[in-house]
Amino acid sequence: MDNTFDKIKESWGKAKASAIPKLTADDMFHKAQSSYDKSKKDHIANTIILGLVVVGLVLFFYYLAPLQDGLSRAGIGFMIGGLLLRIVIEIISHAKAAKIMYSKSAAESTGSAAVFYKWRKSIHGPITFAIVMLYSIGWYMLTPEFMRYIDLKYIYLMDIGYLFIMIILFLTIRKGVLKELRQLKALQELEASFQAD
Repeated sequence: MDNTFDKIKESWGKAKASAIPKLTADDMFHKAQSSYDKSKKDHIANTIILGLVVVGLVLFFYYLAPLQDGLSRAGIGFMIGGLLLRIVIEIISHAKAAKIMYSKSAAESTGSAAVFYKWRKSIHGPITFAIVMLYSIGWYMLTPEFMRYIDLKYIYLMDIGYLFIMIILFLTIRKGVLKELRQLKALQELEASFQAD
């Protein structure tokens, strides 16, 4: 019986020694700050990429494929308008993120960061969906005029191919959303630990 107890005690000691130590408040604070820095860079990168797409679309539809139908022009407007709306959101996000002052107390700056991520969470719902829908509707509004210049089989290829692009885009957006939601949860836990102290 004593031998069994000693074995259990020894196993417990080994398990305790091999356990990963909990992050200190400072470690968690630095992790949040690192996440914040990366988030700001992501907003800038997203803005640049979206800006290049807008420039590419404008040049394409102005020089290479100057579509004339009102429906097509409205479609181009939907596509570019949706992208411009997303660019504005990314610029606002960057400005809001820049206001989080990590030189303040850990509890205060973590609370500000949590508010920021809650705002980002609200954007990822209906607003992101509306932007993607605007772009998609715009794309399909081009189809009638394209049908006058392009073989029907290529139109089918373009329209079906667009569905696959949308699936990839949806998965990419979803990955970003889930990442930001994890960051929000971590910040809320950090904020709760500061309030408990």
